[in-house]
Amino acid sequence: MIPLLLVVVIDLIGFGIIIPLLPFYAETFGASPQKVTMLMVVFSLSQFVAAPIWGGLSDKYGRRLIIWITLAGSILAYIFLAYSNTLYSLFIARAFAGFMAGNISTAQAYISDITTKENRAKAMGFFGAAFGIGFILGPAIGGILAGSDPKSPNTFLPPIFAATLSTFALLLALFLLKDTRSLIKPNKNKRIVSLLEALKVPKLGQLILLSFIVTVVFASMESTFSLWSERTYNWGPQQNGYIFAFAGVCGVIVQGFFISKLVKVFGESLLCRLGMLMISLGMISVALSYMQFHAYLSMALIAFGLGLFMPTISTLIVNIVAEDRRGWVLGVTQSSSSLARIIGPAFAGIFFELLGKNSPYIMGGLLLLIILIIFNSSIKQFSK
Repeated sequence: MIPLLLVVVIDLIGFGIIIPLLPFYAETFGASPQKVTMLMVVFSLSQFVAAPIWGGLSDKYGRRLIIWITLAGSILAYIFLAYSNTLYSLFIARAFAGFMAGNISTAQAYISDITTKENRAKAMGFFGAAFGIGFILGPAIGGILAGSDPKSPNTFLPPIFAATLSTFALLLALFLLKDTRSLIKPNKNKRIVSLLEALKVPKLGQLILLSFIVTVVFASMESTFSLWSERTYNWGPQQNGYIFAFAGVCGVIVQGFFISKLVKVFGESLLCRLGMLMISLGMISVALSYMQFHAYLSMALIAFGLGLFMPTISTLIVNIVAEDRRGWVLGVTQSSSSLARIIGPAFAGIFFELLGKNSPYIMGGLLLLIILIIFNSSIKQFSK
């Protein structure tokens, strides 16, 4: 599992490098807040289409091959981004990057192939920690490379550095990853073939719905926070890179050191609900922030909550499907998350522009609280 985690860390560092840059990159072409969030939407729309395709192909041809292909595609996408000189070309670059972002669900399926039900939550926690490390180093590096001036960021160095890292990740994947096709047991029953059909399966549908709603709320924050901090504290890419890196540290602490012990004591269901509550409170806290350290405290709440929620919801999902459907179901879950990342930023951009910079955070936090109250009793059925 260590070679895979190395690939994920390096790949996610490259992905994280772009996060603090994109809103300011778009604003150099005169993009409004709504257009900035639509830049996030186009990435997720492409990912929504591609994720179940990559997941299904990984079930058929093996996880390793799909990881190779998507990493190679990511390299091209970063290079295209570096040379974008219009808002239109920027959108095309992000759309292609989204289509090639199928390696995350495939990597999760790889982990489920090589782990047992008993240690899967721990392994997913390590995966989440690797994800978090990428988001510690990536945004910090990207912010430093882009600079602190929100009006004139360096738009070339961050994507080129990201392409270099993805090239290194591809080389590691080519030489270190083992084929797991022999661990995937064939299943002749292939009736579940789409997200809509998956939602009709009672337990599976509920878990995917919860993942969807949490991602809507988180994506609304992720897509507007740089715009919010620019207007609140006059932060540029560098300062935003630091706070996203701080969030990554919080995620690593939870998923790398505590999640397996917490699962043994409290179970996935309780941690899943606690994570939702913390994300909700963190969102509302952002809207109430008036000093810079308040923003860091709010981001910590969101990051800790996400660190509890993501590995537990992933474990609950993969534990209720057949072994040869793990790649597919994680692809479907990523597809639903991509749909959420379309809806969340789209509405957040509208609310931000029309109702004020705090509105996406207040609405997102309240939505998650309401969903948690409605589904609280039914979530308990999944684990003790």
